[in-house]
Amino acid sequence: MLVKRYVYEEGSHKADNYFRLAHRGEAVICFSELNLGEAATVFDKYSRKTHIDAGTVLKTMLSELKVLERSSSAEIYPVTGELIKRSIKTVLKHHIYIIDALQIETSIEARANLFLTADRELNSVAKKIGIKTA
Repeated sequence: MLVKRYVYEEGSHKADNYFRLAHRGEAVICFSELNLGEAATVFDKYSRKTHIDAGTVLKTMLSELKVLERSSSAEIYPVTGELIKRSIKTVLKHHIYIIDALQIETSIEARANLFLTADRELNSVAKKIGIKTA
């Protein structure tokens, strides 16, 4: 959902709605710092297919996230050794990619009350684990 905030895709309106809530102080957006790198990768791929400037989009994202962090409406979780260990267990149990497992484990660590993803498989695994999804 993070990428959908900055690159128009199906579901971008949902990301925009959650960011609006965060800007109003009605929601806190939580994700792993690895998601920033993942977003940069996606922006780079888009820049090769479309006319977007990956660097500009990345700067826009980081600027907005900095504002949200200062107002306590965004939390960026570090990738720790413990998080990696838990994520590996999730990979082996649910047969998903490590970055997806990191997203799930970060949401558990953050005690998030809602997990947002556009990835159907990841959404399904989160539900199986007992995480509320939208």
